[in-house]
Amino acid sequence: MVKRKPLEISVFDDIEAVKRYDRESRARMRSLARSFVTVARKWGMTSGKVLDVGTGTGLLAIEFAKRVTGVKVVGLDLSDVALELARDNAQESKMSLRVSFKVGDAEDMPFEDGTFDLVISSNTLHLIRDPIGMFDEIQRVLKPKGRFLISDLRRSWLGILTDHIRAAYSPKEVRDLLGRSKLQNWKVEDSFLWLSILSEE
Repeated sequence: MVKRKPLEISVFDDIEAVKRYDRESRARMRSLARSFVTVARKWGMTSGKVLDVGTGTGLLAIEFAKRVTGVKVVGLDLSDVALELARDNAQESKMSLRVSFKVGDAEDMPFEDGTFDLVISSNTLHLIRDPIGMFDEIQRVLKPKGRFLISDLRRSWLGILTDHIRAAYSPKEVRDLLGRSKLQNWKVEDSFLWLSILSEE
């Protein structure tokens, strides 16, 4: 397996790059939202407050809210530029009453303890400077019986082709990080391209 090489990237601040990402991600985020909703429904979730960490242009947050009509979703991201487009996307999707967005850091979330019933995140973990800090914050903002579902790339030999896969973690590395964090009752599932961190049943 290729050695992990963290990405040296800044927060989205180029509106054209944000728009391009938004266009290119729509089909993938719809598919991902379906899989997230399947898990949430298996857990019996029909209402409550959901946090999407690293929401970007809000596609996952919006699609999740469309499919689970009793929830309210908050999308968190560091990029004002991405969140400006996220708000436009929510307005166009007629979801702005149930989906909102907030600027903030995944490692220092601007929410009270025990705020959310579910925390979701997609394609963000490999971009986070301190994953343990993010895991700790997820535990803090979850309600006592809250759940979480985090999906990200899985590092493999394909890392020689793309920097994002090379910056991703292996299942073993993720389990080590989780074991050093305050996040409780987790399990890791993986396939060739992806890994998921989710609450145990």
